[in-house]
Amino acid sequence: MEMLPDEVLLMVLEELGDARDILACRLVCKRLAALALHPAVWRDFYFGSTDPRCVCPVMRLVPCIDSIDAQLPEKGCRQWAYATTRCAAKSLRLRVDGAGQAVYAAAIISRHEALGRLIDVDIEIRATVVTDVTVLLGTLASTINLKKLFVYLNPEAEGTSTTAPILGGLVVTPSLREFDCNLVPLTERFVKSILSQHAATLEEVDLGGSASSLTCTSAAPLLAAVTNLTKLTCCCLPGMEALTACKSLEVLEITVHAESLNQPAVAGVAKLLRRAEQLREVSLEYAPAVRSLADFGAELVSALASSGRSRVETLRINNYRHDTDYVGDCPLPQLLVSALPSLSALRCLSLEIDGAQRDAFLLAIRPDLAPALQRVEVWVFDGCGHAWIHGDTVKAVLSVNPSLHLILDVLERVCKDDERCQACELDCHAELRVDRAGRTWSFPSVYSHDPLDECPEDHIGDSSELWIHLPF
Repeated sequence: MEMLPDEVLLMVLEELGDARDILACRLVCKRLAALALHPAVWRDFYFGSTDPRCVCPVMRLVPCIDSIDAQLPEKGCRQWAYATTRCAAKSLRLRVDGAGQAVYAAAIISRHEALGRLIDVDIEIRATVVTDVTVLLGTLASTINLKKLFVYLNPEAEGTSTTAPILGGLVVTPSLREFDCNLVPLTERFVKSILSQHAATLEEVDLGGSASSLTCTSAAPLLAAVTNLTKLTCCCLPGMEALTACKSLEVLEITVHAESLNQPAVAGVAKLLRRAEQLREVSLEYAPAVRSLADFGAELVSALASSGRSRVETLRINNYRHDTDYVGDCPLPQLLVSALPSLSALRCLSLEIDGAQRDAFLLAIRPDLAPALQRVEVWVFDGCGHAWIHGDTVKAVLSVNPSLHLILDVLERVCKDDERCQACELDCHAELRVDRAGRTWSFPSVYSHDPLDECPEDHIGDSSELWIHLPF
């Protein structure tokens, strides 16, 4: 062993995997005692809430680990060990379930911030009564060197709140790149603090799609000041037309709520879609679904195409109705067909609507309407997916659009063995049933290309998709 360099011994220690085995090597000799505590051995180590091992020896002896996943309150000594350790974690994932646990979460965060390695924090506060929530949010807002921050607060939570600023005048050096926090009354001042303090570095912001954030009038101007914002996920916030000036914004994901106070905010989003030529990807989710042209948000599809200068390449629309008793036609497919000639850059389209309208929309697609369109993703909730790909709609669509790829997502990919339809009786496309490991595939793809043709460039290597050839 004396002939082996330290690098080789470190690789051996890394392969041991179990903390007890690694620490036991400290008893072999002085050299292994030192190497067993080397940062390289522990940098990928992880502690989770379901891990039966005692964490105290590791937290007391080793210099660092990759991540901690704690469910507060923790049993035994764990909670104390995480908050007093000298072992620096790079990532913290904390779930706060009990009343009064927010202050312990704040202590854990502060400790690992002081150790100097923390860059990623994920906090989920599930409790309906949360004490000291302001302390926890203030700690997060003042934590330095974070790159990613995820905060979820139960929308029904009640907790302590003050009128004082979250940061209390403290200036934090901008560092965050990704920020995800549901915008509710208890988090509004916290969100404003984060957006203002990290405006120079933020790239992706997700404020959720909750209707409880519709009254927040200050978020949109702050978002517009985020210098490098590339992706935004939120509901229709008041004043979102200000984001037209954010030239880096390429991905916009909007949830539209049917609330009376949402009408001015929807109008602002429509202005943004008309003016923001920088957008490359847009997602619209309706809650509840649009049923008529008078519903909030129905005009957003038309607004996207009205300027005639849209550079959107990917468009996703989620308008699936779960209330099966409703009888009527959704206007979105017709609006989208009318908009297609103005969406000249559109390459990928995802449309989640009911069966009859789904098929009618697909049949309306022609190369002259959407010359750049390569992929259309559809959902089949109303029967066997295998039967649908053998149906007249798929044949007609692919014969008219030979360069189009249909991406299929279904509840039932094939029929059950004792209820097999005519298509399943043919026993073709066995790949729809299972993959090589015996699992059902999630996203099979249907297309009419020559078998030697390649799939679209932006999805090469996507292991979640199965490419099926249907030469008609």
